[in-house]
Amino acid sequence: MDRRTEAALSGPLETTGSLPLRVAVYSRLTEAIRNGSLPIASLLPSESELGTAMGVSRTVVREALMLLEEDRFVRSRRGIGRFVADRMPHLGLQKIRPVEELLGETGPTVQVRRTQTALQSASPAFTADAIGIHADEASWFIESVITRGGAPIALVQEHVPGERLRLLGEGAVAAVSEDLGEDAGRSALAALMAVLGPSFGPGETDITLGVPGATRGKLLGLPAGSPVLILTQTLEHDGRPFYLSKALINTDFVQLAISHAAQS
Repeated sequence: MDRRTEAALSGPLETTGSLPLRVAVYSRLTEAIRNGSLPIASLLPSESELGTAMGVSRTVVREALMLLEEDRFVRSRRGIGRFVADRMPHLGLQKIRPVEELLGETGPTVQVRRTQTALQSASPAFTADAIGIHADEASWFIESVITRGGAPIALVQEHVPGERLRLLGEGAVAAVSEDLGEDAGRSALAALMAVLGPSFGPGETDITLGVPGATRGKLLGLPAGSPVLILTQTLEHDGRPFYLSKALINTDFVQLAISHAAQS
């Protein structure tokens, strides 16, 4: 194992709550693949070397490598070893779409239930930056639970700028306001796209690992420390940042790759 690879893989793994070690190893390896520390088509270090670098057993490493193969980040050659794939897998996230559409591709039909809609007088700094406003400006906050067969599979929290939304017209405001009408079964992004058409983009999608915490965990029917995928989407409108969403996905019901970033 060369020094660059060893430096990228070594060190304590970030595990939170009940996050399995194999998932933490998976995350460390996918990050090394994406940043080039494990180059495309390169031979992976042995299970023993990987285990030593990350301080875990060969069994944990083997389980993580199996996940990597399933998600097409890694391929095996009999009698030689495992290699980084020649090209990275695609998850249908290259084009920003409402999260219910993405989740709808992983199984039976999903339903969207709005749980909160509010026009906030001020926005947290991270949110304000992501949607292109100052922290003292108003923004809309829309929260929805996505269910399948009555079971919650994801919690979506969306943010759009208040004043710029108003300037887009009454239809755009109605799409995210409390008077939802027929849009009650859609996320705010889906409702906005229905009103404004294909006027959004470019955007970015990122998937990371985390835990829901007590409040969001209750909406998902999960303990506070349960592992979830956090899918973050940012999207421009008319050449300016406009939309931010975070979707917490229950991996007991939804199978997506653990960590992936894409750009439309």
